[in-house]
Amino acid sequence: MTNAEALLREQARLIHRNAPTGIIGGFVVACVLASAFWSVSEHAHLGLWLSAGGLLSIYRLVVWRNHKADDFSVASAQAWLRHAMVGAAISGCVWGAGTLVFFVPNDFVYHLIYVFAIAMMGVTAMFSYSAHYPTFTAFFAPTTIPGAVGMMMQGTFLHARIGLGVVIFMLVTAWFFVSFNRMFVKSLQLALENTDLVNQLTVQKEAAENANLAKSRFLAVASHDLRQPMHALTLYLGALDADDLQPAARTNLANVKQCAQTMDEMFRALLDISRLDAGAVPIEMRRFAMEPLLERLRIEFEPQARAKEIGLTVRHCAQSLDSDPDLVERILRNLITNAIRYTHQGRVLVACRQRAGKLSVGVHDTGMGILPTEQRKIFDEFYQVGNPERDRTKGIGLGLAIVARLAKLLNSPVALSSRVGRGSMFVIDLPLAVGDMALGDMAYRATAASSPTVARTDMAGLCILVVDDEAQILTATRDLLERWQCQVVTAASGGQALQKLATSPRAPDAIICDYRLRNHETGIDVIEALRTEFNTDIPAIVVSGDVAPARMVEAQAKGLHVLHKPFNEQALRLALTKVLPENHAT
Repeated sequence: MTNAEALLREQARLIHRNAPTGIIGGFVVACVLASAFWSVSEHAHLGLWLSAGGLLSIYRLVVWRNHKADDFSVASAQAWLRHAMVGAAISGCVWGAGTLVFFVPNDFVYHLIYVFAIAMMGVTAMFSYSAHYPTFTAFFAPTTIPGAVGMMMQGTFLHARIGLGVVIFMLVTAWFFVSFNRMFVKSLQLALENTDLVNQLTVQKEAAENANLAKSRFLAVASHDLRQPMHALTLYLGALDADDLQPAARTNLANVKQCAQTMDEMFRALLDISRLDAGAVPIEMRRFAMEPLLERLRIEFEPQARAKEIGLTVRHCAQSLDSDPDLVERILRNLITNAIRYTHQGRVLVACRQRAGKLSVGVHDTGMGILPTEQRKIFDEFYQVGNPERDRTKGIGLGLAIVARLAKLLNSPVALSSRVGRGSMFVIDLPLAVGDMALGDMAYRATAASSPTVARTDMAGLCILVVDDEAQILTATRDLLERWQCQVVTAASGGQALQKLATSPRAPDAIICDYRLRNHETGIDVIEALRTEFNTDIPAIVVSGDVAPARMVEAQAKGLHVLHKPFNEQALRLALTKVLPENHAT
């Protein structure tokens, strides 16, 4: 529909909305006027004039009722405006015919009353028919022109001057109506144009949101398949690392492993962004101690800081928070990674400060700093300060974008303060768990006492069952475990695993099973079937390329350890160390 057609429909709606008031109000004025002239005019003429007005009003109301403004199409709007214009013209003629009835001979007062009535009807018509110029003209001209002519024909100087005044009134009213109508039509056009712009913006916004969600859904769905070759590659590299290689070959292997690690980091960052944009990252708010979290980060990042010959200080924090510990840890991990990457001398400091019911956790560095013009851009995707050549060793520019999204999820804004050449400080305010100040030390001691941090080095003699429907992953995992001198049984399904183990002299010491298998079989189903078959809780690890939290909750509820693809040989060794009972440790 064009704007002209939309304008026509709006004009029809407005005329339709005002019609009952104008029609009924005009007939009421006619009745009042007839009652005023009843004693001085011919009753037959007056009754005929009033009857004509009444019948016309009834007819116009019937026509009005037969047209539904809510259902106006362009054709029906045109039809209604034609009816309205014809009805207004006939009504104007009836009022103009009143000249023959209301000009009582030699009675100037009654002449003025009639002129005042038609002037009032003309002004009322200006508002009732303001949306449509032809309808106004059809009523106004036949209503006022006969009155002006009738006054002039009375033959007196005073009547002639009043008649001229009526003509001037007609011209002024018509001029005001034209100006009012233009302004009215222009406002309608602007409203329609604005509506079009809003509709276009809404469509474009929805298209952009749908495209973004489609991208996120694609990455989320494809993540399982994308992780498979990356996971197999990582395991093959781990198996090669156990071989007796020449120095040159080992150097090449180290370079390949570095490339694989970079690819893994890029993939994980892209997947994190897609899941955050798709709203697929749930929040699990609970009370937790800050000290164990900071200690884990210190242990993780100290080797990186030493390699760059910079200091890393993580100050003690005894407070507890009410937030999501996993998301808080991810935020701080990204901030510390960023600080170490851009600090070439000096130190990185992680410290907490309590204020106003909040715990402000700050990551300070003595790096190159950030220009004020760039400080708002660094939270955008793929934006990096001082890396125009896109050096992948400096990351891909998603760390702070992830931080911004995670902080928004937690409703905990991140503040930045930076000076070029002096360094930067990122601070996030987190809700403090008031009245539970001792929880931090208690949880830290419990965590430190119960969490193993060193993976066992001797896996010789262990019987490991590996279940995966990807042949490459089965081969890569078997090669790696055999280099650790394990006895390995591989299977593509739970049924095949039971068949191969039927002749085995003993139950497997541990199970490594992919979560998503063929024919809707899950790793949890396979593990439970094997445990039932051997009547023992065999230590088990569920391997998944799907990072959906429901997978972790389901597996952990069954007491299973979860590893997300891709992972390297150290992660697999550490996971086996955690699940194997003490009598298997060396």
